[in-house]
Amino acid sequence: MTAKNLLSSETEPAENTRPRSFVRFALTFGVLLIAAEGILRLIGKVQTEIGWAVFDLGVSFELAGLVAALTNGLFSLLALVTLFAFFEWRQMRFANFRDRYAEGLLYGTTALVIATLLQTLAFAWLYRFEIEPLFKSDDLGVMLIAFPIIYMVVVGFFEYWLHRALHDVPLLWRLHAIHHQIENMNAARSYSHWAQDTLYLAVITIPLVFLIESPQQTIALLTTFYLISNYYMHTDNPNMSFPPIMRHILADNIYHHYHHSRAIEHWGRNYCSFFSFYDRIFGTQHMPNDEDFHPTGIDGYRPISGWRDYLVRPFTRDG
Repeated sequence: MTAKNLLSSETEPAENTRPRSFVRFALTFGVLLIAAEGILRLIGKVQTEIGWAVFDLGVSFELAGLVAALTNGLFSLLALVTLFAFFEWRQMRFANFRDRYAEGLLYGTTALVIATLLQTLAFAWLYRFEIEPLFKSDDLGVMLIAFPIIYMVVVGFFEYWLHRALHDVPLLWRLHAIHHQIENMNAARSYSHWAQDTLYLAVITIPLVFLIESPQQTIALLTTFYLISNYYMHTDNPNMSFPPIMRHILADNIYHHYHHSRAIEHWGRNYCSFFSFYDRIFGTQHMPNDEDFHPTGIDGYRPISGWRDYLVRPFTRDG
């Protein structure tokens, strides 16, 4: 693919944007989920081995845990972006992978390292108080069967309102604007500012951990789907879009691109990153009437110019 073709494929709606068939969607996402689940399980085993190997060197248990967590996060980031890049190469024939992914991987890795460090420190401090979760999986009884869906619905609710706050509260918007400055989105260009990730940790991750002990064996596949959804939402591959009728329940990449659209009529719409029905319930839904990926970014906001700019932009006058 020539540079001209690559540029046009990133800045114009794809021509092959007919509605997805359910069979094609099921096959594509079936392969994607199975591959992601297998990769993440392998990474989990590698994480455990590296953690114990570091601990055997004589370092503290907390430091070994941090190294293991960083291993898991970094390997997962690289593996999932590579997985989506493979699908794009197979279906869209993109060739210039460095231009498409390098910047996103740099900022995404930075955010992940900072978030992992802060999360490890936060939980190490909180666990000193020996706080037990309010609910445990053993207490759920027959509700354990429905727990995965209930868990995702609850997380989706809190994420929806936090996402709206990031747009509506000027101070928080300074953190979130960096994410909306991204143009020509793809799986790697799904990064947020590290301070925004810290906010999610404080408002959603930590409270949920101490609210309920998650039975991981019952939510494994949903957890995988939720983990990859952030990468998926920002892909510009029409072959991975949902059949339109599914968007009434689940948000897909086309649905989310409207949230990032430059067009004024799309501002403040489609906050959901998993279940789309919260947008409908709270009056912020714009249901796509086409299969196009509209131009993204924010007019008047310059894109991130480098690593230092990414780190400090929200705290500067230009933030």
